Amino acid sequence: MAKQKFIDRLFPVKFNFYKMLANQAEMNLSGIDALHRWLSGAAGEEDSVLLQDVDKADAIRMDLEKNLIQAFSTPFDRGDIYSISVGMDKVIEYAKSTLLSMKAYDVPANHIIISMVDNLKKGAGIFAEAIEFLENNPLKAQMNIAGIRETHRTIEQLYRDGMSAEFKSGDPMDACKHREVYHHIKDASTNLEEAVDILHRIVVRVT
Repeated sequence: MAKQKFIDRLFPVKFNFYKMLANQAEMNLSGIDALHRWLSGAAGEEDSVLLQDVDKADAIRMDLEKNLIQAFSTPFDRGDIYSISVGMDKVIEYAKSTLLSMKAYDVPANHIIISMVDNLKKGAGIFAEAIEFLENNPLKAQMNIAGIRETHRTIEQLYRDGMSAEFKSGDPMDACKHREVYHHIKDASTNLEEAVDILHRIVVRVT
């Protein structure tokens, strides 16, 4: 056993953290896409797909964290790897909360919700592409950052527009229900924005 540990120190296992992060980003995109299809009334079990993707994304994150502890070295800062993975996890968790809240409070999809999730999906797609570029072309990954931030600004404006309409509706209970749903989507976008800040820091450090 002691001999094996000595060998492990001499020849540490190498983990492909770039690939793990890319897989997590793709799983996030898949889950948000399922939410978008469910909101759009697509036939099938998109709500179940989203819940399954949340579990898969969480499994990827947990595996990454385990490997991060075991890794002798990492391609860039360990803290950044951990933080960007956690940030991505929060995005899909809030997508899940959006779905569950709409079901629990009987909130139908409207143009604000659909537009917010459409922009969240767009941002998640650009983010997944940036993570894919990170290893071999970090400067190209950086070029995606502006597009992701633009989707966040759009979501924040849609949130304000939606809540403004709710406050004018004269139905406080309905306004509370919609605020809960709108806020989950906005929180998903906020966490994606925070993950983008970490991505930008990584790009600065590796270039």
